[in-house]
Amino acid sequence: MSNDGVFGYREGIAVAQIVAFSPPLLCAVYFKIQHQIGWFCIGVFTLLRLISAACKLALIDHESHGLWAAIFVCESLGMILIIFLLLEMLERINKVIAVVGKRMFWIPSIVTWIDIAISIIGWVAVMHVEHPLAPTPYSQASMALLAVIYLYMVGVFILFWRRRGEYLTEELWALKGVGICVPLLAIRLAYSLVFIITGNMDFSAIKGNPTAYLIMTMLPEVIIISVCTYVIGVKISPICKDGKQRAQLLGDEEGR
Repeated sequence: MSNDGVFGYREGIAVAQIVAFSPPLLCAVYFKIQHQIGWFCIGVFTLLRLISAACKLALIDHESHGLWAAIFVCESLGMILIIFLLLEMLERINKVIAVVGKRMFWIPSIVTWIDIAISIIGWVAVMHVEHPLAPTPYSQASMALLAVIYLYMVGVFILFWRRRGEYLTEELWALKGVGICVPLLAIRLAYSLVFIITGNMDFSAIKGNPTAYLIMTMLPEVIIISVCTYVIGVKISPICKDGKQRAQLLGDEEGR
Protein backbone atom coordinates (compact mmCIF):
# COMPACT_ATOMS: atom_id res chain seq x y z
CA MET A 1 0.00 0.00 0.00
CA SER A 2 1.45 3.33 -1.02
CA ASN A 3 0.50 6.70 -2.40
CA ASP A 4 0.05 5.41 -5.98
CA GLY A 5 -3.68 6.06 -6.10
CA VAL A 6 -4.49 2.37 -6.66
CA PHE A 7 -7.40 0.69 -4.86
CA GLY A 8 -6.28 -2.90 -4.29
CA TYR A 9 -6.93 -6.07 -2.32
CA ARG A 10 -5.84 -4.60 1.02
CA GLU A 11 -7.99 -1.52 0.52
CA GLY A 12 -10.97 -3.77 -0.25
CA ILE A 13 -10.43 -5.50 3.10
CA ALA A 14 -10.38 -2.08 4.78
CA VAL A 15 -13.75 -1.21 3.21
CA ALA A 16 -15.15 -4.58 4.36
CA GLN A 17 -13.96 -3.79 7.89
CA ILE A 18 -15.81 -0.48 7.85
CA VAL A 19 -18.99 -2.23 6.73
CA ALA A 20 -18.62 -5.07 9.26
CA PHE A 21 -17.62 -3.07 12.34
CA SER A 22 -19.92 -0.04 12.02
CA PRO A 23 -23.12 -1.81 13.22
CA PRO A 24 -21.47 -3.28 16.36
CA LEU A 25 -20.22 0.21 17.24
CA LEU A 26 -23.80 1.49 17.19
CA CYS A 27 -24.86 -1.54 19.25
CA ALA A 28 -22.17 -0.67 21.81
CA VAL A 29 -23.72 2.78 22.21
CA TYR A 30 -27.10 1.12 22.74
CA PHE A 31 -25.60 -1.30 25.28
CA LYS A 32 -24.20 1.66 27.21
CA ILE A 33 -27.62 3.31 27.33
CA GLN A 34 -29.24 0.05 28.46
CA HIS A 35 -26.55 -0.59 31.12
CA GLN A 36 -25.61 -3.81 29.36
CA ILE A 37 -22.24 -5.56 29.54
CA GLY A 38 -19.73 -5.43 26.72
CA TRP A 39 -20.33 -1.87 25.61
CA PHE A 40 -16.81 -0.66 26.37
CA CYS A 41 -14.86 -3.55 24.82
CA ILE A 42 -17.07 -3.78 21.73
CA GLY A 43 -17.17 -0.01 21.32
CA VAL A 44 -13.43 0.61 21.68
CA PHE A 45 -12.48 -2.45 19.61
CA THR A 46 -14.73 -1.54 16.68
CA LEU A 47 -13.62 2.09 16.88
CA LEU A 48 -9.97 1.00 16.66
CA ARG A 49 -10.69 -1.16 13.64
CA LEU A 50 -12.63 1.62 11.92
CA ILE A 51 -9.81 4.11 12.51
CA SER A 52 -7.26 1.59 11.23
CA ALA A 53 -9.33 0.88 8.11
CA ALA A 54 -9.82 4.59 7.44
CA CYS A 55 -6.08 5.21 7.75
CA LYS A 56 -5.36 2.38 5.28
CA LEU A 57 -7.70 3.96 2.76
CA ALA A 58 -6.14 7.39 3.35
CA LEU A 59 -2.74 5.92 2.45
CA ILE A 60 -3.93 5.34 -1.14
CA ASP A 61 -3.18 8.93 -2.06
CA HIS A 62 -1.18 10.17 0.88
CA GLU A 63 1.86 8.40 2.33
CA SER A 64 2.21 9.51 5.94
CA HIS A 65 4.28 8.39 8.92
CA GLY A 66 1.42 9.47 11.17
CA LEU A 67 -1.05 7.22 9.35
CA TRP A 68 1.27 4.22 9.63
CA ALA A 69 1.72 4.93 13.34
CA ALA A 70 -2.07 5.09 13.82
CA ILE A 71 -2.50 1.74 12.04
CA PHE A 72 0.27 0.21 14.16
CA VAL A 73 -1.35 1.32 17.42
CA CYS A 74 -4.90 0.33 16.40
CA GLU A 75 -3.87 -3.13 15.20
CA SER A 76 -1.81 -3.74 18.35
CA LEU A 77 -4.60 -3.11 20.85
CA GLY A 78 -7.37 -5.33 19.50
CA MET A 79 -6.88 -8.78 21.01
CA ILE A 80 -6.73 -7.73 24.64
CA LEU A 81 -10.16 -6.09 24.28
CA ILE A 82 -11.62 -9.31 22.91
CA ILE A 83 -10.16 -11.30 25.81
CA PHE A 84 -11.71 -8.86 28.27
CA LEU A 85 -15.02 -9.04 26.43
CA LEU A 86 -15.10 -12.83 26.82
CA LEU A 87 -14.08 -12.57 30.48
CA GLU A 88 -16.85 -10.02 30.98
CA MET A 89 -19.38 -12.51 29.64
CA LEU A 90 -18.06 -15.17 32.02
CA GLU A 91 -18.21 -12.68 34.88
CA ARG A 92 -21.85 -12.06 33.94
CA ILE A 93 -22.49 -15.76 34.62
CA ASN A 94 -20.54 -15.58 37.88
CA LYS A 95 -22.75 -12.76 39.16
CA VAL A 96 -25.80 -15.01 38.87
CA ILE A 97 -24.27 -18.36 39.83
CA ALA A 98 -20.97 -18.10 41.69
CA VAL A 99 -18.42 -20.38 40.06
CA VAL A 100 -15.13 -18.70 40.95
CA GLY A 101 -14.03 -15.93 43.29
CA LYS A 102 -14.13 -12.33 42.10
CA ARG A 103 -10.36 -12.12 42.30
CA MET A 104 -10.12 -14.51 39.34
CA PHE A 105 -11.21 -11.59 37.17
CA TRP A 106 -8.75 -9.14 38.72
CA ILE A 107 -5.59 -10.98 37.69
CA PRO A 108 -5.94 -10.35 33.91
CA SER A 109 -6.42 -6.63 34.62
CA ILE A 110 -3.11 -6.41 36.45
CA VAL A 111 -1.26 -8.29 33.70
CA THR A 112 -2.94 -6.15 31.06
CA TRP A 113 -1.66 -2.90 32.52
CA ILE A 114 1.84 -4.37 32.43
CA ASP A 115 1.28 -5.39 28.80
CA ILE A 116 0.02 -1.91 27.87
CA ALA A 117 3.09 -0.31 29.48
CA ILE A 118 5.40 -2.62 27.52
CA SER A 119 3.50 -1.87 24.29
CA ILE A 120 3.83 1.89 24.78
CA ILE A 121 7.55 1.64 25.53
CA GLY A 122 7.99 -0.63 22.53
CA TRP A 123 6.09 1.72 20.24
CA VAL A 124 8.30 4.64 21.28
CA ALA A 125 11.41 2.52 20.81
CA VAL A 126 10.61 1.33 17.28
CA MET A 127 10.24 4.91 16.05
CA HIS A 128 14.02 5.19 16.18
CA VAL A 129 15.07 1.95 14.47
CA GLU A 130 15.70 1.15 10.82
CA HIS A 131 12.93 -1.47 10.54
CA PRO A 132 10.12 -0.30 12.86
CA LEU A 133 7.67 -3.04 11.79
CA ALA A 134 10.00 -5.93 12.62
CA PRO A 135 9.52 -7.83 15.91
CA THR A 136 11.36 -6.35 18.88
CA PRO A 137 12.05 -7.60 22.43
CA TYR A 138 9.22 -5.30 23.55
CA SER A 139 6.69 -6.71 21.09
CA GLN A 140 7.80 -10.25 21.93
CA ALA A 141 7.33 -9.63 25.66
CA SER A 142 3.95 -8.02 25.03
CA MET A 143 2.78 -10.94 22.89
CA ALA A 144 4.02 -13.44 25.48
CA LEU A 145 1.90 -11.72 28.14
CA LEU A 146 -1.06 -11.67 25.77
CA ALA A 147 -0.69 -15.43 25.21
CA VAL A 148 -0.58 -15.96 28.98
CA ILE A 149 -3.78 -13.93 29.45
CA TYR A 150 -5.45 -15.93 26.68
CA LEU A 151 -4.51 -19.25 28.28
CA TYR A 152 -5.71 -17.93 31.63
CA MET A 153 -9.04 -17.00 30.04
CA VAL A 154 -9.33 -20.49 28.52
CA GLY A 155 -8.71 -22.00 31.97
CA VAL A 156 -11.46 -19.84 33.49
CA PHE A 157 -13.80 -20.85 30.65
CA ILE A 158 -13.16 -24.54 31.35
CA LEU A 159 -14.09 -24.01 35.00
CA PHE A 160 -17.39 -22.47 33.92
CA TRP A 161 -18.01 -25.13 31.25
CA ARG A 162 -17.70 -27.94 33.80
CA ARG A 163 -20.67 -26.51 35.70
CA ARG A 164 -22.85 -25.74 32.68
CA GLY A 165 -25.61 -28.03 33.98
CA GLU A 166 -26.35 -25.52 36.75
CA TYR A 167 -26.94 -22.52 34.49
CA LEU A 168 -30.18 -20.93 33.42
CA THR A 169 -30.99 -20.07 29.82
CA GLU A 170 -29.28 -16.68 29.68
CA GLU A 171 -26.13 -17.92 31.36
CA LEU A 172 -25.98 -20.87 28.95
CA TRP A 173 -26.16 -18.46 26.03
CA ALA A 174 -23.29 -16.43 27.48
CA LEU A 175 -21.23 -19.60 27.95
CA LYS A 176 -21.96 -20.83 24.43
CA GLY A 177 -21.02 -17.44 23.02
CA VAL A 178 -17.64 -17.58 24.73
CA GLY A 179 -17.21 -21.19 23.61
CA ILE A 180 -17.65 -20.18 19.96
CA CYS A 181 -15.19 -17.31 20.28
CA VAL A 182 -12.35 -19.11 22.12
CA PRO A 183 -11.07 -21.14 19.11
CA LEU A 184 -11.54 -18.18 16.76
CA LEU A 185 -9.41 -16.04 19.05
CA ALA A 186 -6.79 -18.81 19.02
CA ILE A 187 -6.54 -18.37 15.24
CA ARG A 188 -6.14 -14.62 15.67
CA LEU A 189 -3.49 -15.14 18.34
CA ALA A 190 -1.63 -17.65 16.18
CA TYR A 191 -1.39 -15.06 13.40
CA SER A 192 0.43 -12.62 15.67
CA LEU A 193 2.58 -15.30 17.30
CA VAL A 194 3.88 -16.52 13.94
CA PHE A 195 4.98 -13.00 13.08
CA ILE A 196 6.54 -12.32 16.49
CA ILE A 197 8.38 -15.66 16.65
CA THR A 198 9.56 -15.96 13.04
CA GLY A 199 9.60 -12.36 11.83
CA ASN A 200 7.80 -13.50 8.67
CA MET A 201 6.41 -10.28 7.19
CA ASP A 202 3.59 -12.22 5.50
CA PHE A 203 1.99 -12.32 8.96
CA SER A 204 2.42 -8.63 9.69
CA ALA A 205 -0.94 -6.95 10.32
CA ILE A 206 0.49 -3.73 8.90
CA LYS A 207 2.12 -4.73 5.60
CA GLY A 208 1.74 -8.51 5.44
CA ASN A 209 -0.05 -10.87 3.07
CA PRO A 210 -3.65 -9.60 2.66
CA THR A 211 -5.10 -13.11 2.38
CA ALA A 212 -3.46 -14.23 5.62
CA TYR A 213 -4.76 -11.08 7.30
CA LEU A 214 -8.26 -11.66 5.93
CA ILE A 215 -8.48 -15.32 7.00
CA MET A 216 -6.61 -15.21 10.31
CA THR A 217 -7.42 -11.72 11.56
CA MET A 218 -10.38 -9.94 10.00
CA LEU A 219 -12.81 -12.86 9.66
CA PRO A 220 -12.20 -14.26 13.18
CA GLU A 221 -12.57 -10.77 14.65
CA VAL A 222 -15.77 -10.06 12.72
CA ILE A 223 -17.30 -13.37 13.80
CA ILE A 224 -16.27 -12.90 17.44
CA ILE A 225 -17.68 -9.37 17.66
CA SER A 226 -20.85 -10.42 15.82
CA VAL A 227 -21.44 -13.41 18.12
CA CYS A 228 -20.84 -11.39 21.29
CA THR A 229 -23.01 -8.51 20.08
CA TYR A 230 -25.86 -10.93 19.26
CA VAL A 231 -25.65 -12.80 22.55
CA ILE A 232 -25.42 -9.63 24.66
CA GLY A 233 -28.05 -7.74 22.73
CA VAL A 234 -30.60 -10.51 22.15
CA LYS A 235 -30.05 -13.43 24.50
CA ILE A 236 -29.04 -12.00 27.89
CA SER A 237 -30.41 -9.17 30.00
CA PRO A 238 -28.63 -6.68 32.26
CA ILE A 239 -28.01 -7.83 35.82
CA CYS A 240 -30.63 -6.27 38.11
CA LYS A 241 -28.94 -4.34 40.89
CA ASP A 242 -31.88 -4.66 43.25
CA GLY A 243 -31.84 -7.96 45.11
CA LYS A 244 -35.61 -8.53 44.91
CA GLN A 245 -35.65 -7.86 41.18
CA ARG A 246 -32.77 -10.31 40.69
CA ALA A 247 -34.50 -13.01 42.72
CA GLN A 248 -37.67 -12.50 40.71
CA LEU A 249 -35.70 -12.72 37.48
CA LEU A 250 -34.14 -16.03 38.49
CA GLY A 251 -37.52 -17.36 39.65
CA ASP A 252 -39.14 -16.51 36.34
CA GLU A 253 -36.28 -18.18 34.47
CA GLU A 254 -36.59 -21.38 36.49
CA GLY A 255 -40.32 -21.48 35.83
CA ARG A 256 -39.95 -21.46 32.05
